[in-house]
Amino acid sequence: MDRGADNLADVQWIALCAERLREQWPRADRTSLEEAARELWAAETLRTCGPRQAAETWLRRGMPMA
Repeated sequence: MDRGADNLADVQWIALCAERLREQWPRADRTSLEEAARELWAAETLRTCGPRQAAETWLRRGMPMA
């Protein structure tokens, strides 16, 4: 996969993750949800399990990534 395709995958992953977080927090602003999704993307263990599953795992933990 070329870097352009990688970037698209990153954007799609983050968008899907942010969408799942919005289901949990419908009143949160989009920027905050996207920032949280980017933090989840940065965690390789979460990134490899897919965007919705990553959000679910993070939500179950009940704590921020640090």
